[in-house]
Amino acid sequence: MNNVLIVYGYNNKNLGDDLMFASIINNTNYERYFFYGNQTQPEFVSKKVEFIKYGRALPLRWKFKADFAVIGGSVVMGKEDKHFNMIRQKVRFCILNKIFGGHNFIVGANLGPYRDKSEYLGYLKSLNAWVDKWLLRDSFSHSLIAETGTKKSIKMPDIVMGFPVDKYKSIKSEKCVSISVTKVEKDGKGNISSTPYIDEIKQWVSFYIALGYTIEFVSFEDSVDLEVINLILNRVNNEYLDKIKVVKYNKDDVLISLAKAEIVISTRFHSMVLAALLDKKQVIYSYSDKTSNFAKDYGFIVHPVTGVIEGKSAYQTTFEQSDIDLAKNYPKLLMSK
Repeated sequence: MNNVLIVYGYNNKNLGDDLMFASIINNTNYERYFFYGNQTQPEFVSKKVEFIKYGRALPLRWKFKADFAVIGGSVVMGKEDKHFNMIRQKVRFCILNKIFGGHNFIVGANLGPYRDKSEYLGYLKSLNAWVDKWLLRDSFSHSLIAETGTKKSIKMPDIVMGFPVDKYKSIKSEKCVSISVTKVEKDGKGNISSTPYIDEIKQWVSFYIALGYTIEFVSFEDSVDLEVINLILNRVNNEYLDKIKVVKYNKDDVLISLAKAEIVISTRFHSMVLAALLDKKQVIYSYSDKTSNFAKDYGFIVHPVTGVIEGKSAYQTTFEQSDIDLAKNYPKLLMSK
Protein backbone atom coordinates (compact mmCIF):
# COMPACT_ATOMS: atom_id res chain seq x y z
CA MET A 1 0.00 0.00 0.00
CA ASN A 2 1.18 3.50 -0.76
CA ASN A 3 1.46 5.96 2.13
CA VAL A 4 -0.39 8.88 0.52
CA LEU A 5 -3.94 9.24 -0.77
CA ILE A 6 -4.79 12.12 -3.10
CA VAL A 7 -8.54 12.70 -3.41
CA TYR A 8 -10.20 14.42 -6.34
CA GLY A 9 -13.90 15.07 -5.78
CA TYR A 10 -16.68 17.60 -5.34
CA ASN A 11 -15.47 19.13 -2.09
CA ASN A 12 -17.99 21.94 -1.74
CA LYS A 13 -19.87 21.35 1.53
CA ASN A 14 -22.18 18.79 -0.02
CA LEU A 15 -23.51 16.25 2.49
CA GLY A 16 -23.52 13.29 0.11
CA ASP A 17 -19.97 13.84 -1.08
CA ASP A 18 -18.70 14.58 2.42
CA LEU A 19 -20.11 11.26 3.64
CA MET A 20 -18.42 9.51 0.71
CA PHE A 21 -15.08 11.12 1.57
CA ALA A 22 -15.50 10.26 5.25
CA SER A 23 -16.39 6.63 4.51
CA ILE A 24 -13.10 6.24 2.63
CA ILE A 25 -10.71 8.42 4.63
CA ASN A 26 -11.88 7.43 8.11
CA ASN A 27 -11.49 3.74 7.30
CA THR A 28 -8.16 3.63 5.45
CA ASN A 29 -4.66 3.70 6.90
CA TYR A 30 -2.70 6.13 4.75
CA GLU A 31 -0.14 8.27 6.53
CA ARG A 32 -1.22 11.46 4.74
CA TYR A 33 -4.38 12.58 2.92
CA PHE A 34 -4.51 15.31 0.30
CA PHE A 35 -7.41 16.91 -1.56
CA TYR A 36 -6.77 18.42 -4.94
CA GLY A 37 -8.37 21.84 -5.29
CA ASN A 38 -10.85 23.57 -3.00
CA GLN A 39 -9.30 24.05 0.43
CA THR A 40 -12.32 23.07 2.52
CA GLN A 41 -12.28 20.56 5.37
CA PRO A 42 -15.05 18.05 4.59
CA GLU A 43 -17.55 17.38 7.37
CA PHE A 44 -17.53 13.94 9.03
CA VAL A 45 -13.86 13.37 8.08
CA SER A 46 -12.07 12.63 11.34
CA LYS A 47 -8.50 12.69 10.03
CA LYS A 48 -6.26 15.58 9.06
CA VAL A 49 -6.39 16.46 5.38
CA GLU A 50 -3.98 18.63 3.41
CA PHE A 51 -4.47 20.32 0.06
CA ILE A 52 -2.76 20.45 -3.32
CA LYS A 53 -3.43 23.81 -4.92
CA TYR A 54 -4.52 24.46 -8.48
CA GLY A 55 -1.97 26.00 -10.85
CA ARG A 56 0.71 25.44 -13.46
CA ALA A 57 3.19 24.30 -10.81
CA LEU A 58 1.02 21.26 -10.05
CA PRO A 59 3.76 18.70 -10.96
CA LEU A 60 5.96 20.29 -8.31
CA ARG A 61 3.21 19.87 -5.70
CA TRP A 62 2.21 16.31 -6.59
CA LYS A 63 3.24 13.43 -4.32
CA PHE A 64 5.42 10.45 -5.20
CA LYS A 65 3.93 6.93 -5.14
CA ALA A 66 0.45 8.13 -4.16
CA ASP A 67 -2.92 6.50 -4.60
CA PHE A 68 -5.03 8.93 -6.60
CA ALA A 69 -8.79 8.43 -6.11
CA VAL A 70 -11.56 10.23 -7.96
CA ILE A 71 -14.34 9.88 -5.37
CA GLY A 72 -17.95 10.76 -6.07
CA GLY A 73 -21.06 9.91 -8.01
CA SER A 74 -21.41 12.08 -11.12
CA VAL A 75 -17.69 12.49 -11.72
CA VAL A 76 -17.52 11.01 -15.24
CA MET A 77 -20.47 12.47 -17.13
CA GLY A 78 -20.65 12.85 -20.91
CA LYS A 79 -23.63 15.07 -21.67
CA GLU A 80 -21.89 18.36 -22.47
CA ASP A 81 -18.55 19.61 -23.81
CA LYS A 82 -17.52 20.66 -20.29
CA HIS A 83 -17.93 17.06 -19.13
CA PHE A 84 -15.46 15.83 -21.75
CA ASN A 85 -13.03 18.56 -20.72
CA MET A 86 -13.28 17.22 -17.18
CA ILE A 87 -12.59 13.66 -18.35
CA ARG A 88 -9.53 14.90 -20.24
CA GLN A 89 -8.38 16.61 -17.05
CA LYS A 90 -8.77 13.37 -15.10
CA VAL A 91 -6.73 11.56 -17.75
CA ARG A 92 -3.95 14.13 -17.30
CA PHE A 93 -4.02 13.68 -13.52
CA CYS A 94 -3.89 9.90 -13.87
CA ILE A 95 -0.94 10.12 -16.28
CA LEU A 96 0.86 12.48 -13.88
CA ASN A 97 0.26 10.14 -10.98
CA LYS A 98 1.54 7.17 -13.01
CA ILE A 99 4.71 9.11 -13.83
CA PHE A 100 5.11 9.67 -10.08
CA GLY A 101 4.78 5.92 -9.47
CA GLY A 102 1.21 5.88 -8.15
CA HIS A 103 -2.07 4.01 -8.67
CA ASN A 104 -5.36 5.48 -9.95
CA PHE A 105 -8.94 4.69 -8.91
CA ILE A 106 -12.46 5.76 -9.82
CA VAL A 107 -14.36 5.25 -6.57
CA GLY A 108 -18.13 5.18 -6.06
CA ALA A 109 -19.07 6.58 -9.44
CA ASN A 110 -22.04 6.12 -11.71
CA LEU A 111 -21.44 6.46 -15.45
CA GLY A 112 -23.43 8.83 -17.64
CA PRO A 113 -25.52 10.57 -18.61
CA TYR A 114 -24.11 10.88 -22.12
CA ARG A 115 -25.21 12.49 -25.37
CA ASP A 116 -23.70 9.89 -27.70
CA LYS A 117 -22.74 6.41 -26.56
CA SER A 118 -19.89 5.87 -29.03
CA GLU A 119 -18.35 9.24 -28.21
CA TYR A 120 -18.68 8.60 -24.48
CA LEU A 121 -17.18 5.12 -24.64
CA GLY A 122 -14.20 6.57 -26.49
CA TYR A 123 -13.51 8.92 -23.59
CA LEU A 124 -14.00 6.14 -21.06
CA LYS A 125 -11.43 4.03 -22.95
CA SER A 126 -8.89 6.85 -22.78
CA LEU A 127 -9.42 7.13 -19.03
CA ASN A 128 -9.44 3.37 -18.52
CA ALA A 129 -5.94 3.15 -20.01
CA TRP A 130 -4.62 4.88 -16.87
CA VAL A 131 -7.06 3.64 -14.22
CA ASP A 132 -6.10 0.65 -12.07
CA LYS A 133 -9.55 -0.03 -10.68
CA TRP A 134 -13.14 1.16 -11.17
CA LEU A 135 -15.51 0.75 -8.20
CA LEU A 136 -18.92 1.57 -9.71
CA ARG A 137 -22.18 1.85 -7.80
CA ASP A 138 -24.80 0.41 -10.15
CA SER A 139 -25.26 -2.41 -12.65
CA PHE A 140 -25.83 -0.06 -15.58
CA SER A 141 -22.43 1.61 -15.07
CA HIS A 142 -20.65 -1.70 -14.56
CA SER A 143 -22.15 -3.07 -17.78
CA LEU A 144 -21.34 0.10 -19.70
CA ILE A 145 -17.67 0.20 -18.76
CA ALA A 146 -17.44 -3.49 -19.71
CA GLU A 147 -18.13 -2.39 -23.30
CA THR A 148 -14.67 -0.78 -23.34
CA GLY A 149 -13.19 -4.24 -22.82
CA THR A 150 -11.86 -3.45 -19.36
CA LYS A 151 -11.53 -6.13 -16.70
CA LYS A 152 -10.79 -3.59 -13.98
CA SER A 153 -14.35 -2.79 -12.87
CA ILE A 154 -16.13 -4.02 -9.73
CA LYS A 155 -19.86 -3.45 -9.22
CA MET A 156 -20.44 -2.04 -5.72
CA PRO A 157 -23.19 -0.47 -3.61
CA ASP A 158 -23.04 3.27 -3.00
CA ILE A 159 -20.20 4.26 -0.64
CA VAL A 160 -22.58 5.96 1.79
CA MET A 161 -24.35 2.64 2.41
CA GLY A 162 -21.34 1.78 4.55
CA PHE A 163 -21.59 4.94 6.68
CA PRO A 164 -22.53 4.10 10.32
CA VAL A 165 -26.10 5.22 11.07
CA ASP A 166 -26.89 3.21 14.23
CA LYS A 167 -27.02 6.28 16.46
CA TYR A 168 -29.50 7.94 14.10
CA LYS A 169 -31.69 4.83 13.99
CA SER A 170 -32.15 5.22 17.75
CA ILE A 171 -33.81 8.64 17.29
CA LYS A 172 -37.55 8.44 17.96
CA SER A 173 -39.66 9.24 14.90
CA GLU A 174 -42.10 12.14 14.90
CA LYS A 175 -45.13 13.04 12.77
CA CYS A 176 -42.86 14.82 10.34
CA VAL A 177 -42.03 14.70 6.63
CA SER A 178 -38.44 15.44 5.60
CA ILE A 179 -38.17 16.77 2.04
CA SER A 180 -34.94 16.86 0.05
CA VAL A 181 -34.98 19.11 -3.00
CA THR A 182 -32.39 20.40 -5.44
CA LYS A 183 -32.03 22.09 -8.83
CA VAL A 184 -33.35 19.28 -10.97
CA GLU A 185 -31.63 20.59 -14.09
CA LYS A 186 -28.10 20.48 -12.63
CA ASP A 187 -27.28 16.92 -13.80
CA GLY A 188 -28.46 15.41 -17.07
CA LYS A 189 -30.13 18.55 -18.34
CA GLY A 190 -33.69 18.23 -19.53
CA ASN A 191 -34.80 15.17 -17.55
CA ILE A 192 -37.14 17.23 -15.37
CA SER A 193 -38.65 20.69 -15.79
CA SER A 194 -38.37 22.73 -12.60
CA THR A 195 -41.90 24.18 -12.83
CA PRO A 196 -43.94 20.96 -12.50
CA TYR A 197 -41.39 19.67 -9.99
CA ILE A 198 -41.91 22.66 -7.70
CA ASP A 199 -45.68 22.27 -8.18
CA GLU A 200 -45.49 18.67 -6.97
CA ILE A 201 -43.41 19.49 -3.91
CA LYS A 202 -45.89 22.25 -3.06
CA GLN A 203 -48.72 19.70 -3.33
CA TRP A 204 -46.91 17.29 -1.01
CA VAL A 205 -46.56 20.08 1.57
CA SER A 206 -50.29 20.80 1.46
CA PHE A 207 -51.16 17.09 1.48
CA TYR A 208 -49.13 16.18 4.54
CA ILE A 209 -49.88 19.32 6.55
CA ALA A 210 -53.58 18.53 6.06
CA LEU A 211 -52.87 15.13 7.63
CA GLY A 212 -51.30 16.76 10.70
CA TYR A 213 -47.63 16.46 9.75
CA THR A 214 -44.94 19.08 10.10
CA ILE A 215 -42.52 19.61 7.21
CA GLU A 216 -38.74 19.91 7.25
CA PHE A 217 -36.96 20.93 4.07
CA VAL A 218 -33.40 19.59 4.22
CA SER A 219 -30.52 21.16 2.33
CA PHE A 220 -27.70 18.82 1.30
CA GLU A 221 -25.77 21.70 -0.26
CA ASP A 222 -26.77 25.16 0.91
CA SER A 223 -25.33 26.98 -2.10
CA VAL A 224 -27.72 25.02 -4.37
CA ASP A 225 -30.68 23.69 -2.40
CA LEU A 226 -31.67 26.74 -0.35
CA GLU A 227 -32.60 28.67 -3.50
CA VAL A 228 -35.04 25.93 -4.49
CA ILE A 229 -36.44 25.69 -0.97
CA ASN A 230 -37.11 29.44 -0.96
CA LEU A 231 -38.88 29.24 -4.32
CA ILE A 232 -41.21 26.61 -2.88
CA LEU A 233 -41.79 28.50 0.37
CA ASN A 234 -42.79 31.58 -1.62
CA ARG A 235 -45.55 29.53 -3.25
CA VAL A 236 -47.06 27.66 -0.30
CA ASN A 237 -50.02 29.07 1.61
CA ASN A 238 -48.98 31.51 4.30
CA GLU A 239 -50.94 29.64 6.97
CA TYR A 240 -48.66 26.63 6.41
CA LEU A 241 -45.40 28.44 7.13
CA ASP A 242 -45.50 27.86 10.88
CA LYS A 243 -45.62 24.12 10.14
CA ILE A 244 -42.48 24.25 8.00
CA LYS A 245 -38.82 24.29 9.05
CA VAL A 246 -35.70 24.65 6.90
CA VAL A 247 -32.75 22.49 7.96
CA LYS A 248 -29.45 23.73 6.55
CA TYR A 249 -26.36 21.57 6.14
CA ASN A 250 -24.85 22.11 9.57
CA LYS A 251 -22.94 19.17 11.02
CA ASP A 252 -25.42 16.26 11.22
CA ASP A 253 -28.65 18.30 11.38
CA VAL A 254 -29.86 16.88 8.05
CA LEU A 255 -29.22 13.32 9.21
CA ILE A 256 -31.19 13.99 12.38
CA SER A 257 -34.10 15.37 10.36
CA LEU A 258 -34.17 12.29 8.15
CA ALA A 259 -33.92 10.02 11.18
CA LYS A 260 -36.87 11.51 13.03
CA ALA A 261 -39.13 11.76 9.98
CA GLU A 262 -41.89 9.23 9.41
CA ILE A 263 -41.74 9.89 5.67
CA VAL A 264 -38.97 11.20 3.40
CA ILE A 265 -39.50 12.78 -0.01
CA SER A 266 -36.17 12.38 -1.80
CA THR A 267 -34.83 14.23 -4.82
CA ARG A 268 -31.19 14.29 -3.82
CA PHE A 269 -29.54 10.94 -4.59
CA HIS A 270 -28.10 10.55 -1.12
CA SER A 271 -31.40 11.45 0.51
CA MET A 272 -32.72 8.26 -1.10
CA VAL A 273 -29.71 6.28 0.16
CA LEU A 274 -29.75 7.64 3.71
CA ALA A 275 -33.52 7.27 4.07
CA ALA A 276 -33.27 3.61 3.00
CA LEU A 277 -30.40 3.08 5.48
CA LEU A 278 -32.76 4.47 8.13
CA ASP A 279 -35.58 2.17 6.96
CA LYS A 280 -37.89 5.04 5.99
CA LYS A 281 -40.96 5.25 3.81
CA GLN A 282 -40.07 7.34 0.78
CA VAL A 283 -41.33 9.11 -2.29
CA ILE A 284 -38.34 9.13 -4.68
CA TYR A 285 -37.93 11.49 -7.63
CA SER A 286 -35.25 11.01 -10.27
CA TYR A 287 -33.62 14.17 -11.60
CA SER A 288 -30.94 12.09 -13.35
CA ASP A 289 -30.56 8.54 -14.65
CA LYS A 290 -28.08 7.95 -11.83
CA THR A 291 -31.05 7.77 -9.45
CA SER A 292 -33.21 5.44 -11.53
CA ASN A 293 -30.26 3.16 -12.45
CA PHE A 294 -29.33 2.76 -8.79
CA ALA A 295 -32.95 2.40 -7.63
CA LYS A 296 -33.52 -0.38 -10.17
CA ASP A 297 -30.75 -2.44 -8.54
CA TYR A 298 -32.55 -2.33 -5.19
CA GLY A 299 -36.15 -2.54 -6.35
CA PHE A 300 -37.01 1.03 -5.35
CA ILE A 301 -39.89 2.80 -7.09
CA VAL A 302 -38.91 6.08 -8.75
CA HIS A 303 -41.68 8.49 -9.64
CA PRO A 304 -41.68 10.71 -12.72
CA VAL A 305 -42.52 14.39 -12.37
CA THR A 306 -45.96 14.93 -13.88
CA GLY A 307 -47.08 18.07 -12.06
CA VAL A 308 -49.49 16.13 -9.84
CA ILE A 309 -49.04 13.78 -6.89
CA GLU A 310 -52.08 11.58 -7.56
CA GLY A 311 -51.14 7.91 -7.86
CA LYS A 312 -47.91 8.40 -5.93
CA SER A 313 -47.40 7.37 -2.34
CA ALA A 314 -44.61 6.73 0.14
CA TYR A 315 -43.45 3.13 0.47
CA GLN A 316 -41.00 1.29 2.70
CA THR A 317 -37.33 1.28 1.64
CA THR A 318 -34.40 -0.58 3.13
CA PHE A 319 -31.15 -2.28 2.14
CA GLU A 320 -30.12 -5.87 2.73
CA GLN A 321 -27.41 -6.23 5.36
CA SER A 322 -25.22 -8.01 2.79
CA ASP A 323 -25.21 -4.88 0.60
CA ILE A 324 -24.38 -2.67 3.58
CA ASP A 325 -21.50 -4.98 4.50
CA LEU A 326 -20.24 -4.91 0.91
CA ALA A 327 -20.26 -1.09 0.92
CA LYS A 328 -17.92 -1.21 3.91
CA ASN A 329 -15.35 -3.00 1.73
CA TYR A 330 -14.49 0.10 -0.32
CA PRO A 331 -11.41 0.96 1.82
CA LYS A 332 -10.10 -2.62 1.55
CA LEU A 333 -10.55 -2.67 -2.23
CA LEU A 334 -8.85 0.72 -2.54
CA MET A 335 -5.82 -0.39 -0.55
CA SER A 336 -5.45 -3.77 -2.30
CA LYS A 337 -3.76 -3.29 -5.66
